[in-house]
Amino acid sequence: MNVYEIFAILSWIYTFTCLVLHSVNATELWEEWWGYSGVSGPAFWGSHNQNWSLCGTGRFQSPIDIDPEKLIYDPNLTPLQFEEVMVDGILVNTGLDLTFEVNTNTNSTKFVFSGGPLSYTYKLHYIKIHFGVYDYVGSEHTIAGKQFPFEIQLIGFNTDLYKTYNEASMSTHGLAVITVLGAIGDLVSDEFDKILTAAKNVKYRGLKHGIPNFFITDLIPPSRLYITYEGSLTQPSCQETVTWILINKPLHITQHQMASLRELNRWNQNAPFTNTPLVANNFRPPQPVYRRTMRTNISPYVELTGDLLDYDIIKAWLSA
Repeated sequence: MNVYEIFAILSWIYTFTCLVLHSVNATELWEEWWGYSGVSGPAFWGSHNQNWSLCGTGRFQSPIDIDPEKLIYDPNLTPLQFEEVMVDGILVNTGLDLTFEVNTNTNSTKFVFSGGPLSYTYKLHYIKIHFGVYDYVGSEHTIAGKQFPFEIQLIGFNTDLYKTYNEASMSTHGLAVITVLGAIGDLVSDEFDKILTAAKNVKYRGLKHGIPNFFITDLIPPSRLYITYEGSLTQPSCQETVTWILINKPLHITQHQMASLRELNRWNQNAPFTNTPLVANNFRPPQPVYRRTMRTNISPYVELTGDLLDYDIIKAWLSA
């Protein structure tokens, strides 16, 4: 039994104790204590809470494994459109991931995106970061069965049809996610370093720290190419209202930057398990694709040579 299995058992004992001693409603408890391993992990999300049933029964669930041989080239897919603006927000240690909550106040600058496979305009609401305890795992989406060390998800909601994120998350065409997969190298991402600097102030669950003047487009590698499919949120309640857009270039960060993410803690400062890392391996396993279509604007007729080969995400993963 490894340390993470032991941690999962201790988590379950702690959860059960809270339920008994404090008479907490079971549904509310699972909303607080779901996780990524053991009896609170992804395999059980759909059975713990009736509002999460799609996690177990849905046929448009995310993430998925991208099989390059099954991609369908769609010449009608146009480039994504977005403005290069800075936003303000709050970095939160949720106990399950590292989340940047974008300031959506009336007077604040908004980051919106459209085009590509999208028929509407979407406003950025969250940025979530998933990563692994080792360099060979971490991303939620995989390519030909292979993972990257981390995955950044820029989650936006449809402002043409819906007034709030919560309304959109439960509705058709409600959400769109720009996904950036990460690689470790010698390059330093300055904006990502802002996240890591703020993360030092949110070591424990529930802590928050503001990040002003954050340049969103610095997290999105400069590529007009992407892969897209229809799916779901990768966390409960797993609503199937998401258009996923996977950018065809990785974001590079250093080994030191990657190590900083692994210093975060799952529990609050007064909890009994404060020596256990927060979000080590906080990724949901790939879900069945069923009959879904994975489209791309990466032309199969263009030979990938030179610089493009160096950055092409599919080639990079297959040769890793």
